[in-house]
Amino acid sequence: MKTLSAIPIKSPYIDMILIGVKTWEIRSKSTKKIGPVALIKSGSGTVVATAHLSEDIFLTRKICLENAGEMGMVKEDAVTCVGGHAWVLNDLIKLNKPVPYKHPPGAITWVTLDEATTKKVLKEASKSPRVF
Repeated sequence: MKTLSAIPIKSPYIDMILIGVKTWEIRSKSTKKIGPVALIKSGSGTVVATAHLSEDIFLTRKICLENAGEMGMVKEDAVTCVGGHAWVLNDLIKLNKPVPYKHPPGAITWVTLDEATTKKVLKEASKSPRVF
């Protein structure tokens, strides 16, 4: 079985994603990990959602201004992200029951879930609602 990669996201950003207000996760670096991912609420010790990371977009001023809503920002604040990367999330499923996981020391950008945790996350996702 293939394991899931998970993205730790701090509040309030993860909360905005979970209600469908924010569909782009803004990061300083690009990623080549396109495909299914899990989302972790930083500091909670739990996986709270699954999504499909569909693309990595380099953020220009124009892209920031045109997509401030996707970033969960107003236009005036969105320009602060110029030079960063938008990790575009689709097919978000908010888990009805968050799944505990073990956070490895030093993991900041990505966490690779073990096989047992991946299995639990996918099982819970199959019973949970799609947000967007």
